[in-house]
Order: sequence, then structure tokens, then C-alpha cells
Amino acid sequence: MNEKFAQVALGALGFILLIGAWELAARNGLANPVVVSSPARIAAAFARQWASGDLFADLETSAIEFAIGYGLAIVVGVVLGLAMGLNRIAEYCIDPFIWFIYASPLIAFYPLLIVWLGFGFVTVVTVAFLLSFVSIAINAMAGVHAVDASHMRAVLAFGGTRRDVIFKVILPSSVPHILAGARIGLGRALHGVVLGEMFGSNDGLGYSITRYAAQLKTADVFVPLLTLIVLGVAINQASALLEGRLQSWKRA
Repeated sequence: MNEKFAQVALGALGFILLIGAWELAARNGLANPVVVSSPARIAAAFARQWASGDLFADLETSAIEFAIGYGLAIVVGVVLGLAMGLNRIAEYCIDPFIWFIYASPLIAFYPLLIVWLGFGFVTVVTVAFLLSFVSIAINAMAGVHAVDASHMRAVLAFGGTRRDVIFKVILPSSVPHILAGARIGLGRALHGVVLGEMFGSNDGLGYSITRYAAQLKTADVFVPLLTLIVLGVAINQASALLEGRLQSWKRA
């Protein structure tokens, strides 16, 4: 407990010292506040964007796009991964498309996505989905392949059905692999949302970063940027808690 407290305290102290040094450098002309801004300017920009409602509107848009894109990636990735793991024919049919998407530089397809899907919400969700579902599908398939065959034979030997094998052996044993893919896909989905908004949307946190940067409003750029960082950390911590609960289900 004391070690954990010391770790948090030292981390907070280092962060405070960094913020203080940054502010002093900006105030004393050691750093150009127009280029690097300053904590005080960023705080003022945050208050201004929050009061106007712009920050909340952008956050809401990005959160919805992330939730839909990542949610679809979880569903499609787990279903396809389990299907490929359980059925060789499905694996042989789907696997080439999975690896094609994984190996392709999706940013190069972005102009085509805009032509096909339009400019805005659908394109952003699609980019988030494509960037995240592959890792989920591959890890789900790997989880099925890693299941001990003797456990499945034991269930069948004691009168279990194919359904029992899937839900009592394969799914619990695949949880670590699925969660690993989901954790990887989580970050990639958030990157996809920001990327899509920066180049193919008129709202969202990513769009705000691009818009403020084009206007050389450095302090305003930091507001959505820091919001995205906090959002990413919060989502990652929430996924860690969920992972702990699912891991306990596996052990049970």
C-alpha cells in the first residue's frame, strides 16, 4: 500500500513539476507561447470551449463513433474468429480477407472510403471498425486453436454436447486471447476515430485538432488532444477492470 502510494505521489509530483516548468518557460520567454502554448492558456481555452459547448459536442460525437465502431469490431471480430477457429473451411475462406485488411495501408484507401461512404459519420465509424476488428478476430481464432483438445474430449466422453464443448471449454479458455485482441483493438479504434475525423468529418475531437491547428490556435489544439488522452486512459482502465471480471469467470 505504501509502495503504491509512493508511486502515485512521485508520479503526481513529476507531473506538477513539468507543468510548472512549462508555465515558467512560457512566461519568461524561454519558450514561444504561440508555438508550445502554456498550461494557463490551455486552461483558459478549455474553459472557453466548455462554456461554449463545443468541447462537449465534439466529445459526444467522438464517443458515439468510437462506441459504434469498436462495438461492431468486437461483435464481428469475435464471431469471425470463433468461426475460423471452429471450422477449417470458414478459416480458409475468411483468412485471406482478414490478412488483406491487416496488411493493407488503410490510409491509402481513405479517399475511396469517402467516395463510397460519403464525408462524415459513416466513414469515421468504418475506419475505426477496420482498424480494430482484425486484431480481435485473429486473437479469437488463436484462442480456439490454443484450447487443450483433451478437455474437449473429456466433456464429450461424459455425455456433453457440442454446445457444452463450446460454452464450457472453448469460450472460457479463449477469454485471455480475446481480451488481448480487444485491448489492442481498443487503441486502434480510437486512432481510427481521430484519423477519420481529421480527414473526413466536420465535427469531433479529431476535426477540432485539425481546425484549431490550421488557425494556429495552439492552446485550443491542446484541449481536444488532452481530452482524447484522458478518454483513452479511462477506456483502457475500464477494459482492465472488465478483463479482471472475465478472467475470474474463466478460472471459475
